[in-house]
Amino acid sequence: MSDENVEKVRFGRAQKFRLSPKGIEAKEAYTLMVKEAQSGSGRAQFDAARTGWGTPRGLSPEDGLFLVEFGEGDRTIPEAVRNLDGCGTTAKEVKVAVERLLACGMIEPVPAPSPAPVAPSSRRYW
Repeated sequence: MSDENVEKVRFGRAQKFRLSPKGIEAKEAYTLMVKEAQSGSGRAQFDAARTGWGTPRGLSPEDGLFLVEFGEGDRTIPEAVRNLDGCGTTAKEVKVAVERLLACGMIEPVPAPSPAPVAPSSRRYW
């Protein structure tokens, strides 16, 4: 089946996302990898460590950044874009990453809260 025939799932602007259990494990491994890479000898070693982290999980090296962002709490795509603005990440990159992370089960949509029950009317009839 070609990717062109796959219908993309669309989410509203207010849809929040969070890490799945699989995503939590990947984020924790990424955080540990970053700490270990800080004692390394430069950017090349860091890039190699990110690739070594992502490849077995089927992730791109950049996905760690997105996992950390969604690991901070439930986020909408616009919130993530705003928070990652200082990293040079565009809105399109965040949207593509969300689709990729959803497809591999690293993040999941947060279910909408159920509406509050409607209280019965307190009208008196006499």
